[in-house]
Formats: sequence, structure tokens, C-alpha cells
Amino acid sequence: MKNIIAATAAIVSAVSAHSWIECANHDNTEMMGWMKGNSTLTPPVIIDPAMPWYAEYCKGWPRGKANPGNWIDESTNYVWNIAAERFNMGASKPSDTHACNPSQRSPTYLDGAPMTKAAPGDMIRLRYGGNGHTRGYNAGFEKGPGNVTVYWKGSPEQEITDISEFTAANTLQSQAFAANSFSYPADKSVTSPEAGLVDKGNWFELNLPKDMAPGRHMMVWVWAYNGADQWSTCFDVMISGSSSGKPVSSASSAAYSAPVAASSKAVEPVVAPVQNAVAPIINDQPAPMATPTPATTPAPVAPVVPVVPGAAVTVTDWDTVWETNYVVETAVPQYKGRRHAHKRHARQF
Repeated sequence: MKNIIAATAAIVSAVSAHSWIECANHDNTEMMGWMKGNSTLTPPVIIDPAMPWYAEYCKGWPRGKANPGNWIDESTNYVWNIAAERFNMGASKPSDTHACNPSQRSPTYLDGAPMTKAAPGDMIRLRYGGNGHTRGYNAGFEKGPGNVTVYWKGSPEQEITDISEFTAANTLQSQAFAANSFSYPADKSVTSPEAGLVDKGNWFELNLPKDMAPGRHMMVWVWAYNGADQWSTCFDVMISGSSSGKPVSSASSAAYSAPVAASSKAVEPVVAPVQNAVAPIINDQPAPMATPTPATTPAPVAPVVPVVPGAAVTVTDWDTVWETNYVVETAVPQYKGRRHAHKRHARQF
């Protein structure tokens, strides 16, 4: 009976709260202004940094992460549930104390989602979802959202493979889960997902040591709450240069196999999805060539189509459309002035 109760508790924890690193080096300088400003509109316009048209703001990714990602698939297959996996149910389900999800146990990076590159002393900003737990309850307990910690063994090409290595000696930095976050509404009295809390951005500003040696450094992000480690994501940082700015070799040891190169396709600029924003005019036709006579008259420019609030329209760029009670409005160049909106799952459990 005790085993059944413990197993049930682990399952409840898994359903109630989970998170993972969505980006291992996120530039949120512009985005924070958009998120704060748009949330005050009527109706509010909620920006989700995980959307694919914001991918250019992610400068480095965790291991095995797809770009663009599929949130539903990742919430099941990409996350690593430490608490549930370590539980021993005998032959049917022995204890697994690996530090990383199987897809993250080697430094493998997918096309378009490269490893983070940095210099000693740099700050890199990890981004993870709050999933409705940034403020207040977590996993059914009134104990707050817990803490996040990054573990690192201190030198290149050193792997953390087991949860027993989540030690004080290997701790690089730790902070409260919601120490650096954006939540809507701003009303601090809203403390649970059921009350309408939407937390679309949580960040961990990781300060790299100034004396880091060049090479690949493996790290593990761990979310702990209710007194135990619960979830992890594994990532790497390729260190080159020095804190003084003097360049050094960025080559790692022979044991390291370089990740797949990122796609060379240029990323189109992102336009902030603010209400009533005017989408840019895109003319795909080449400019007319001048001739002696007669002069060529340029083709008329298509009228500008504003983005206005309203019901969601069909999204053809995604396999799945999630629905909830708010609308995300976007105006980005690739849609060539067309109004593009969709309803996004709130990630609340």
C-alpha cells in the first residue's frame, strides 16, 4: 500500500507541475517591453516567447531541442521527471536516477537549434515556462513554486550523469523559480492558475565564472519543490575567448563530436505583435530596370492591412491549434500584411 501511495504522489506531481528549459540563451530585452505593454491593452494581448516567430531571440538551445518545437510533445517526451523516474516499483519499473532525459545524455543539437556559445564571465539567460506555477500553488501544495539550480562539474568535457551529482560542490548558481518572471495579470493577489494566472516567461540569468577554461561545459538545470528535485534539462555552453577579451582556441577535446551546424537560412526580423500594429509591406517583385525610353512606372504598392482585435482566424502554419480564452495577435513579415491570429493553450494545470 505504501508503494501505491508513493507512486500515486509521483504521478500527481507530474500532472500538476512540470517545466523545462526552452532556450539556453535568450535575449528578452525587447520582448519584455512588448509583454508588459500588450498585457495592459483591452483585451490584453498575451505574448508567448516560445512561439516560432520569436526563435531568433534564442541564441542557444538545450540538448536535443527542436526549433520550432512542439509544446505538447515536449511536455511528454522531452521533459525529465526526476521524482517519478527515481521511484522504484520493482521489476516492472526499476529506479532510474539519470540526471538527463535519454535524448539529452549526449551533446546532440538539432539543425536550427545550436549550442550556446559564450566567453568566460558572460551572462546567459535561460528561459523556462511557468506553467501557471510562478506565483502561489505548486503541485497542489501551498508551498510556493520552489527553486531552480544549475549544476556544473567545473571543467570542460565533464558530464553529470546521475542525480547523486546534484551536490553543493557542483552547484553553479541557484535562485527562486519565479525570481525573474513575467506574469499576467500584475495583480499579486492572483496566485493560482484557476484564478486566471498566465506566466509566459521565466528567466534564469546565469553568470558564468570568469576563469572558465575553453571548451564544452555540460550543465544541468533542476527545478526543485516540495523538498525534492523534480524536473531537469541538460545543456552545454561552448566557451571561447577570455574575460579580458583576448581570443583563445575554441576547440574542445577529441572526445567531443561537434553538433550539427545550424541552418544557414536567414531568419526574418520579428515585429512586435502589438494591437493595431501595421504589418510591413513586402514586395517580392524585383525592381524595374531603367530603359532609355519610355520610362518604366513602378507597380502600385498594396494597401496596408492593420492587425485588429477579434476572433481567431485559421492558422495554416501549425499542425495543431490550441484554444483558450484569449487571442494572440501577431504581425510578422512572413505573413505579408495578412492578419494572423491564433488561440494559444495557457499551459495551466
